Amino acid sequence: MKEGITIEKAKEDYNPRKAFQIMINDKPYQIWSIDGLEHENGKWNGTPTTWWLEYSDAEKERELIPFVDKMVHRVCWGIDYKQFNTSKYKWDEWSISSRGACTISANGKEVYKFHSHDLGYALAKAQTTIVIISEHPYNFINPSEEKGRKIWYYGIPATIEPSDYHPGEISICPDYSTGIDENQWWKLYKERSQNVQPPKDIDDNLQMAELDNEQMEETRSYGKINHGDALWDGMINWFRQ
Repeated sequence: MKEGITIEKAKEDYNPRKAFQIMINDKPYQIWSIDGLEHENGKWNGTPTTWWLEYSDAEKERELIPFVDKMVHRVCWGIDYKQFNTSKYKWDEWSISSRGACTISANGKEVYKFHSHDLGYALAKAQTTIVIISEHPYNFINPSEEKGRKIWYYGIPATIEPSDYHPGEISICPDYSTGIDENQWWKLYKERSQNVQPPKDIDDNLQMAELDNEQMEETRSYGKINHGDALWDGMINWFRQ
């Protein structure tokens, strides 16, 4: 190990690769994987010897520090729950109701949000949700890495676009590069995503069908489907080569 080595020096002598980030005092720091540069701390603790923390403070600037994975939280989770009340005037009277919003963050970034007016339920669901999104094939912690990911959507080739405004939500972009043209893609999507209406009332069914067609054309003109919650994925196959 070389004392006081900086990331700039490591880039001159080695080929550092970004591994992941961790939080220290609410500030993100980069962990580098540097083949050929090992530290003894990893050997003593049975962890990777080539992981280095790029650290800077008032005294030292961008110094590489031996990083031991099992001594810190790889992901620092946060749960923020807020209760509030709303008022609404409808049908000549006022209605007051309770609401609640729970936001889950990972390493300081919001990754998922849901609503519940009950505190106990929200905290229990948040704990369960953290386990689910940690094991899910979609990368909730770094959703930018999922942009352009190839998937099957209702068995049709598509790609993903993470939402910039709503954590944990995605849009679906049709993929016309596989031999299925635009008309074929949207025809298949309509057939596989819409419910078949039973022939109970012809007029009502025609009205619903007309509304569905209008919404479908509006979505098609927009160029992508606002899918919403990435955990609502029964129609998604996440692994398409």
